Amino acid sequence: MLVTAYFHEQGSVLRGDAEGFCDRFEIEIQIDSDEPAAEMETLVNLARRMCFTEKALTGSVTVKVTKTINGSTTTV
Repeated sequence: MLVTAYFHEQGSVLRGDAEGFCDRFEIEIQIDSDEPAAEMETLVNLARRMCFTEKALTGSVTVKVTKTINGSTTTV
C-alpha cells in the first residue's frame, strides 16, 4: 500500500494568519496472490468499508483509491 497526501499552506506565521490545508489523498493498493482475484476484491472492499481513517477523510477531501490485484488495475 502506498498513501500519498497533498497539503498546502497559506498566510504568514509572523502576521498570525497562517493556515494549513489538506487537499487530497491518493491510495494505491497492490496485491499479488494465489487466491482468486474476486476474493481479493472482496477483501479490499471489506477493508475499505471498515477503515475509520478513510471514513473520516471522505467528504472532507478527495480520496482517490487505485487497486491492483494480480496485475489488474482499477481506480475507485
